[in-house]
Amino acid sequence: MRERRLIEKGSVCDLDFADKAMQSVADARKKDKVLCPNLAQCKKRSAAEGIRCYRTAAQEMAGFILDRKSPFEKAVQEEKKDFLDDAPEGKYWVCRNGEWEAVRGKAKVVEEIVAFALVVIDRQPRERRPFTKDGMRTPELSVFDAADNAELDLDDVSREARRSFGS
Repeated sequence: MRERRLIEKGSVCDLDFADKAMQSVADARKKDKVLCPNLAQCKKRSAAEGIRCYRTAAQEMAGFILDRKSPFEKAVQEEKKDFLDDAPEGKYWVCRNGEWEAVRGKAKVVEEIVAFALVVIDRQPRERRPFTKDGMRTPELSVFDAADNAELDLDDVSREARRSFGS
């Protein structure tokens, strides 16, 4: 999982969140800026036409997902529902098949927003959610996450025992 500060403060306009090697603010500082291919068009039209970028919406959603005390997968679904309930209808920039377009309606772009939020978070399979608070923003581990982490620990202990006893 990426460093919380990078998720919340990094710029989706000039950082490549698809870069798996970029996990922290320090990593991002070492990288060259990678400007969004839609940046010029976005700056030119967004304010005048009221178009929101799906990437900035996704980055915001990523922070909200991490704030939830629900298990990760459930938190993603809760944020998706909240987006559909609360986000402004309007237009959203979306990149589909390598082409940027302004799409009207949040229901038409929600899947792209959720997918990019998961790219921003970069949670790896079997990764534990953090126990500690990060700048008072990350929730403490929920009961569900504790159970998930305990299951991962038992798997690790079981695998180690099989290795030790030659089973």
